[in-house]
Amino acid sequence: MSTVSSPVRPAALLGGFLGGGVAGATLSGFIAGIVLEKVPLVLFSLGLPIGYGLLVFVAGIPRRAREAAVVPRLALARIESLRASGTETGDVPVDFVLTIAPAGEPPFRSRMTDHVNLVDLPRYRPGDVLVVAYPPDRPWRATIVPNPTAEWQRRAAEAVIRPAPESTSVQEPPEGWGFALAGWTGLLLGAAIVLGLFRVELFTPQPPPEEQPPTSSSTSSTTIVVGPRQAFPDAAELRRAIEVLAASAQVPPDRIPELVEQATSVLDVGWPRSWQITVTRADVTTVRLAVTGPGGSTSFVLPPR
Repeated sequence: MSTVSSPVRPAALLGGFLGGGVAGATLSGFIAGIVLEKVPLVLFSLGLPIGYGLLVFVAGIPRRAREAAVVPRLALARIESLRASGTETGDVPVDFVLTIAPAGEPPFRSRMTDHVNLVDLPRYRPGDVLVVAYPPDRPWRATIVPNPTAEWQRRAAEAVIRPAPESTSVQEPPEGWGFALAGWTGLLLGAAIVLGLFRVELFTPQPPPEEQPPTSSSTSSTTIVVGPRQAFPDAAELRRAIEVLAASAQVPPDRIPELVEQATSVLDVGWPRSWQITVTRADVTTVRLAVTGPGGSTSFVLPPR
């Protein structure tokens, strides 16, 4: 009764494909939602596996009902080895290796896990014979019968079962490479679908933000021009230089004469000088003139208009 590889069932292939697709869509959807800052996409990716799990549970109800309707077969079994998986109080999981000897059929080996109370654990020893039950079509799902009938208790007490060879071990048939291939195909396809839906937003480079001129408010702008550092031979050339700077800074033409007058007569910090003109436009236009020279720095603000 040793289990050999069998062709993968179509239902198993479909389950592997859908499971892989859900996993791929969940992972890529969650990452895309984080990158794009889309909360609905993140919530959808988190809810997708939950919805798929509920769907699988509902779809498996008929199969579980059919399996539950199968009458289990009773048989005697010899304990080859056992190992407790925990030390906590109460019931602990115990891994059994059994030789099961069904009536009229060759014995075979099977592995099973059962929960045994610590108080009852000394009752199970290698070599003891007990009664088990298993579905005829799934012998790897054997369970220990805790309270067999008197007839089965008598059989267990009188039976002598020889250990079955390892080659007769039974186990659930593996899904095989077809199941793995279907799962990987679904995983890649699920991820590709989500990335394809949001490919424009994910892979289109965003234009750099436009540089904005410095502003003091949403309706103001400032222009700064630094004047030449040199000494002018006469006042006329100095006035012309200030006029050129004022025009470059877009000082309103009606304010240039006042600015020139202040620059040539009021501000005196020695030679050479460096001028800085700042124009701020909001509800009113403000013009500020700063001068730096060997004697220090000073500034003057024209009355706003």
